[in-house]
Amino acid sequence: MPSLFSIPTIVAVPLLWLAAVTIPTIAAEPDATLISVYDKMTYDLGPSDYTIHDPSRIITVGNKQLIAVTGKAQEDGYKCGIETWWRNVGGRGNWKPGQCLFLTKPSWTAEETPLNDGAFWAPELDLKDGKLTLLYSVSEMDAREGGPNTCVGVASATSLNGFPKNLTWEDAVEPLSCIIGSDYVEERSAIDPSVFWGFGENENKLFLVTGGGRIVGTELDPTTYMQKDGEWFDKEGDYWTDLATGPSQADDNWVEAAYIHPHPAIGYYYMFVNWGACCSGVDSTYEIRVGRSTNPMGPFVDKTGTDMMAGGGTKLVETKDFVIGPGHASVWEKGTKQFFTFHYYDERREGNSWIAERQLKWRNGWPKLKRRTTTFPKKKLN
Repeated sequence: MPSLFSIPTIVAVPLLWLAAVTIPTIAAEPDATLISVYDKMTYDLGPSDYTIHDPSRIITVGNKQLIAVTGKAQEDGYKCGIETWWRNVGGRGNWKPGQCLFLTKPSWTAEETPLNDGAFWAPELDLKDGKLTLLYSVSEMDAREGGPNTCVGVASATSLNGFPKNLTWEDAVEPLSCIIGSDYVEERSAIDPSVFWGFGENENKLFLVTGGGRIVGTELDPTTYMQKDGEWFDKEGDYWTDLATGPSQADDNWVEAAYIHPHPAIGYYYMFVNWGACCSGVDSTYEIRVGRSTNPMGPFVDKTGTDMMAGGGTKLVETKDFVIGPGHASVWEKGTKQFFTFHYYDERREGNSWIAERQLKWRNGWPKLKRRTTTFPKKKLN
């Protein structure tokens, strides 16, 4: 299995691992366009080479939609930490380059994750009461004994003016939480953050799930998106809860990319996770599993009643035809319809990753996906 902390590259050349040591400035102008960064690269990058990896949930404002995705290898003039992409509502797979975020890296990353190369991973977007918030993960590469240091960062758009491709972003200048890999015998990390809002007695409460190796959850401050009690993850603490691990408690227990979808009408929270390996193109073995709970912080169980902390997880999506290694789930809604999104490795495009969508239905209290999958568009991107 390849390193589970690898990131997608846009060219097949060795990566240059550069420490993120620059100091942030307060954003006064919109972040750079992604196309302007691509155009200045020494590598000729065209639409046929475009990739989308670890997409956030889809955010809709008016007739435009936005996602944020993992940054690429810091080489050939590319220095984006996170990318955004956009489309018109109903644009199917026709996503277009948006903005390049974190050309200047937040100063806290140099202190907490000194071996990070400058690319940030698996962002999440949340729109609440007109405020657009970005969460993202910063990981060192697996180069230190005991495992990498990993953190979740928070940024926000100064306004929705210019949505979706002309936004100004400001970082919180401190991490939400970090995990020091060497502190734990089992592999733990603060990657792939996702947030969700509670219902019923948890109405207006905001929660976070994050992690690789173990999925953990906690409550956040609904205004700052920081941990509610100001506490970083601590296995022995009172503010974080273990929610899921992988297929077994033995050798193959990796899990990551958790996303929780609240469904008040059914009365459950549904947690989607990934088992298997990503980031290996057509050799990726990702598949999406699901469990549910009446409590936002679990326990989550699958259709057989098996706890996801004991290897439970009902399979929802797996490799089929040219859609290889589906992973990193989320849900968006259009009227009464719901759509399930995930990234995949496209066998037709030499394993380049993209975002897919399938309509989401519910049967007997469990998610079911329609067969039709929207993938990379046949027509030329523009």
